[in-house]
Amino acid sequence: MTRLVELEPTKFVHFLSDLWTQRNWQTNAQPRGEGRYLVQGQRGDGTKGLMLVLPSVETTVGTGHVKGFVAHAKKRGIDTVVVATQGEFDDSVRGFATNHDVTLLDREELGETVADEGLEQTVKQYTDGDVFETAEVEFGLPFDLPEPVEEALASLPIAALRERLAGLTGGGGDGGDSSGDSLRDRLPSSVDDLKSGSPPSVRVVVVAVLLLVLALGSVAALGPMVDGLGGSSGGGSGVAVSALSGASTDSADLVARWNARTADSLQVGNQTYAAPEGERFVVVGLNATAASGSPGNLPQSALVFESDGVSYGHQPLSNATGFDNGALFAPGESTHVWTVFAVPTNATTGTVLVQPTNEDTVAFVHDDTVSTDPNGDD
Repeated sequence: MTRLVELEPTKFVHFLSDLWTQRNWQTNAQPRGEGRYLVQGQRGDGTKGLMLVLPSVETTVGTGHVKGFVAHAKKRGIDTVVVATQGEFDDSVRGFATNHDVTLLDREELGETVADEGLEQTVKQYTDGDVFETAEVEFGLPFDLPEPVEEALASLPIAALRERLAGLTGGGGDGGDSSGDSLRDRLPSSVDDLKSGSPPSVRVVVVAVLLLVLALGSVAALGPMVDGLGGSSGGGSGVAVSALSGASTDSADLVARWNARTADSLQVGNQTYAAPEGERFVVVGLNATAASGSPGNLPQSALVFESDGVSYGHQPLSNATGFDNGALFAPGESTHVWTVFAVPTNATTGTVLVQPTNEDTVAFVHDDTVSTDPNGDD
């Protein structure tokens, strides 16, 4: 079974949030203490989702971890209830989940989802390029094969296949994608090497490629399939936006209710601002409320928008700002502010978050009634 690589705990939460935004959920992720996180989701049709995330690989999730969470979710009328972990689920939890209509996600289930839906690029935002844990197996084939299979192997043009895979890099060593070279280097240099088990450790992907060549009958038939690998250019009219909290609503210095939209241009008063060429705007409106004890601090520069592994600061607009109050928010009072980010036109998802250097923690709560119009209500 395909298994997702291990991610850092916060990156695992961020990945799961992205996974939901790609399914047209608006999401919020909040820490809940003891290494747990909640990801809340809502769709435009009113469907509600709630995900409990235990990101540690050392965790074995038992019924004690989930019973209270599931009862809370059912009481709130949540439509989609999910528990996710990078650790393991014990058998009692799997039985409990089946009886209570709860979806369980571990790295094996997530790995299958990523492979089936072509979401490798989403994972690569949070890793050094690896997506799956591929078990290495000692390739000790005895190779007492039936004569037709032996002849088919002998006729395999492995040298040509290696050359074909090398061509995927488009030049390789100049900083381009090295996935083609990586796959090529895993192939044996000859059928004799494959049969003798040299190199002694061969990845399962090598076997799959060679068997596919046998099934198709020629390297040429492999060409269109390999050329088609990779991410798509995206689609749809807007960017699916999520937000990542730095604290729970109970403990945060500020709670920011937020909403977002995508636009090619922005009207502020009598001035129209067009997005830079090759980019479009993501406009974010926030109703921020500081805790009752003291003013909250959140400068516009602390807000960033992360998409495809790249962080974007706010887009300055000449003679216009959505933070007239500077960085301070009065205790207990809700203040409306807005900001805008310029992102590539092919961006399909992104996450609003606060830089860790900011003095105060912020909890985001999505609210589609919050205005994203710089001139007032939408």
